[in-house]
Amino acid sequence: MNVNGKNMKGMMVAAALLAAPALLAAQGPGPAAVPAQYRDSDYGVAEARRDFRLLALSDGEAERIVELSGKGAKELERARAEIRELQARLARILLDDEPDRAAVEKTVRASLEAEYRIRMVQIERGLAIRALLGTERWGILNRLARGMAAISKAGDLRELAERVGDAEKLKVLAGVLRLIQ
Repeated sequence: MNVNGKNMKGMMVAAALLAAPALLAAQGPGPAAVPAQYRDSDYGVAEARRDFRLLALSDGEAERIVELSGKGAKELERARAEIRELQARLARILLDDEPDRAAVEKTVRASLEAEYRIRMVQIERGLAIRALLGTERWGILNRLARGMAAISKAGDLRELAERVGDAEKLKVLAGVLRLIQ
């Protein structure tokens, strides 16, 4: 197969796009992963405490969120494993002296389909949680999820637990936040 510069460039972009999720996961969340209002002093322990109280997550709601978060977990894991396999396959294809463009396209398409399945499970999960909590409390839960990452990174979780005064409910909330991320 004759590969001109434009085709090779397209294949390299496809390879980079397939490899990006794995590279980002390996690096962990960088400063850009957390919105500015949660990186700086705009969101801290006081704001998280206020959001915790506004959310007022009942035990039943927390259990339902855990249940909803488990829904589709196997499909997510399968799709993520499939993407890792496809990334490796694409890397092998691109190592050939003359990469098979049809194989590259087929591999990229399969990876995009797996990513689509992941996104749809996540969206369905989010919509179910929003239906459970209502739009306002769902927004608070999302704000807490983003803010807790910054608070945790800053080492302020203990202070938050002390200020909230209900470490058990905070522990449940932390578990819920891990599940929805």
